[in-house]
Amino acid sequence: MSLKPNALLVVTVLFCGIAIVGGGSLFLSEGDTNSIAIEPTPTLETNQDIYPLSTEKINALVNVARDSSIQELDSQPVQVISLLLPSSLLGSTLPLTLDVSESGELIINKKIQHLFDFYLSAMGEESLDIIVTRIKHSLTSQLVDPALTQGMEILTGYLQYLNEVSAIKQQFEQNIDPNNTGEYALDNVIQVREMVLDARTRYLDSDVIDAFFGQADEYEDYMLSLAMINKNNELDTAEKQSAKAALDAAAPEWLLAQQRNANLLNKYRDQYKTLQEQGASQTELKDFTQQSFSPEVADRLATLDEKRQLWQAKLDEYKEQLAVITSATNNSDNDTTSEQQQLEITQLREIYFTPQEIKRVSALDGIKPTAL
Repeated sequence: MSLKPNALLVVTVLFCGIAIVGGGSLFLSEGDTNSIAIEPTPTLETNQDIYPLSTEKINALVNVARDSSIQELDSQPVQVISLLLPSSLLGSTLPLTLDVSESGELIINKKIQHLFDFYLSAMGEESLDIIVTRIKHSLTSQLVDPALTQGMEILTGYLQYLNEVSAIKQQFEQNIDPNNTGEYALDNVIQVREMVLDARTRYLDSDVIDAFFGQADEYEDYMLSLAMINKNNELDTAEKQSAKAALDAAAPEWLLAQQRNANLLNKYRDQYKTLQEQGASQTELKDFTQQSFSPEVADRLATLDEKRQLWQAKLDEYKEQLAVITSATNNSDNDTTSEQQQLEITQLREIYFTPQEIKRVSALDGIKPTAL
């Protein structure tokens, strides 16, 4: 296999990128998926920019409406307001229905995590309290006890886990050498991963961990082992090749198959690029693609290539306009000018991109988006 050590730098899978922030308690009103009801419950502190949150605050987000100590609030009036999916989720495929056993127990599988992550991906557009509201409504609309209680408990543990991951991320970023940000030291990666794995075991049961992270853990174990082989200066080239062969022999088949497919695709892309540089026509390039793959795969690749070209053209045009905006104020320290520039950048992004694309472009720009 030809996995590169630099693939290890995709350590961001350890950091789910979800900033946990707090707020009031909300729940969706029964029978109306387009509205929410705000219940008069004890409010959490509103300092939403400080995270990670405390364990108590996260527990309150999920469990306050199920707490017997506040059942007397049920008779009080609620305020119903409109609640539509955020822009980045509109048009997305909704999570699959969760599975329940004949005895009414929640079947623990990846569908649960997909449901949670679907709504959590809107962090930044919505506050955590509203996102948790959506998740709770999804659970209560399809589950009854004991499955519902299981789902709520898993949600609480998952949020606690992600909250701690955000703390680990902060600690990790503070320890990064600003003069050597090109690669993370292997020892640091291993240390961070151990902290993340420890956080899982504190908040999630073993069957949930296996269902949510089993395959990802197999991949990370493989990549860390590969990196350790490459880093071992006591091994010569032949010994490293032998160690890698033994690692492949013990690796799960799905990982090996995935990498074989990736290697074939990389080889195809290299050959495709060479043909382009040699001046091949579009017909010749299409013929090469069809000869390299089955008709179904060739069609998908052609569609992806077309989308990639359209995206790149749009991105190039956007960057030209962005350069005009930024160059106009590069030499100015005026706060008003800076605010105006940020406003113009935000408006420019909204002209060219969808809300989901704006997140990607903001990351590429290295400029934090500003909400209007």
